[in-house]
Amino acid sequence: MSAATPARQRLRWTATVALAGALAGPAALVAAAPPPAPDIHAIVKRIQDAALRRSFVGTYVVSHGGHMTSARITHYCDGRDQIERIEALDGRMRQVYRHNDTVHVFWPGTRTALIEQRELVGRFPAPPQPGDSASLDQYELLAGSDERVAGHMAQVVVFKPRDALRYARRLWLERRTGLLLRSDLLGERGEVLESASFSELQLQVKLSPQPLLQDMHRLDGYKVSRPVYTATTLDSEGWSLRAPVPGFETRQVVRRPMGPWVTKTAMATATPPANAASDTPVHAHGTTLLQAVYSDGLTHVSVFIEPFVAAQHKRETPATLGSTSALSRRHGEWWITAVGAVPVEALQQFVDSLERRKP
Repeated sequence: MSAATPARQRLRWTATVALAGALAGPAALVAAAPPPAPDIHAIVKRIQDAALRRSFVGTYVVSHGGHMTSARITHYCDGRDQIERIEALDGRMRQVYRHNDTVHVFWPGTRTALIEQRELVGRFPAPPQPGDSASLDQYELLAGSDERVAGHMAQVVVFKPRDALRYARRLWLERRTGLLLRSDLLGERGEVLESASFSELQLQVKLSPQPLLQDMHRLDGYKVSRPVYTATTLDSEGWSLRAPVPGFETRQVVRRPMGPWVTKTAMATATPPANAASDTPVHAHGTTLLQAVYSDGLTHVSVFIEPFVAAQHKRETPATLGSTSALSRRHGEWWITAVGAVPVEALQQFVDSLERRKP
């Protein structure tokens, strides 16, 4: 394995599921600005409610850095329970089932499966998380004209960043329900870095939860991996972030297994992505790494801390794929990697501010 492989692989799978920005740049949107936009927190709450309370079936496509993936998603919700199935339509056959916070990932070709508990972070079409809304001051909300997406009329809104540490984000919200239909991320010059969109969507559907749950628990003949993640804090692990990165707040800190699964699919959230195009999972060995997750209300950054291994960790160069960047650096006996759908300058601030507390 080359020295840069872990960071680049984290970057590749993070970019596969990252949400993205707009077709027109922020400057053009400001120039043609319609009447004042709704309250930014009200818009975020509307997206959250729609994703958590609506049943739907659809096909969505994610494009980034010249790559494109698609999946079929079936989402059931009765106001209490959420049950979801995601079927990859490209590459290796893969199925993901989620019942609230319990996730089962199946690779039928190799008869292997992953079972874990995970928070709703980084999912499409998942919205920003409730606890993150205070950080939204780093964005200005602009309203655009209505457009059609996957046959549905959508309200267009743009989250324009107030600094250079994050990207602009343009969202299409289904006009009646508020469900997120499309999300694009914009670069500094207004170029589209990544795009995630439903190509076909059925909202008026009646789904039964039982068939989904039965398929989710059909594990006979599968080799099952159950990684364990332990909640912790940077301070208790002997680390601190000397200077907070503007607009970002600590979302979660976990100690998680090391091994090929983590190396190939670690992303900018606390758990492996449900719909990443990963290789077959394996049982992790005894070594663990530390992952700190930060959010500004719309995007997430993960900082990974692992023991330095000279044969593996040789290059300290940044890498970028679509809107997602990764930056690695040696810190004494440790190797630090920051990953997120943000400019490299933001990751630089995280890495520069991370300090090992003296014993």
